[in-house]
Amino acid sequence: MKAPVWLTIGILAAAVGPALADNSYQNTCSNIGFVYSGNNAALQAVCLRTNGTPNATQLVLQGISNQNGKLTQGTGASTFQQSCGNIQIIVNGPNSLLSALCRTTGGSSVATSLSLNNISNNNGTLQQ
Repeated sequence: MKAPVWLTIGILAAAVGPALADNSYQNTCSNIGFVYSGNNAALQAVCLRTNGTPNATQLVLQGISNQNGKLTQGTGASTFQQSCGNIQIIVNGPNSLLSALCRTTGGSSVATSLSLNNISNNNGTLQQ
């Protein structure tokens, strides 16, 4: 037996609607990755608006620095991209990480990561 169209639409709206309001941008965005926006480090994605249409969006990452080979969250402009390489966004279910190889004060490089779970999809636009 086929479900009425209005029931199917209602179920889809209930499934998508709440995800657009919380910090689980990974549930409603695709093609998530790291990019440079000028000299700034940024997260890019294609995110769904509340009406279900896709929107290409970027968010400049703020306050992230490299402290002796460790990514740390602070305030102001991000500076980690000046001393880190192999920068990636890793999405694993509801979690996303900024991952990189960062230089230490001794000159070696170490793998480090930082949670990016404070980002949300606001009607198709990434926000922090």
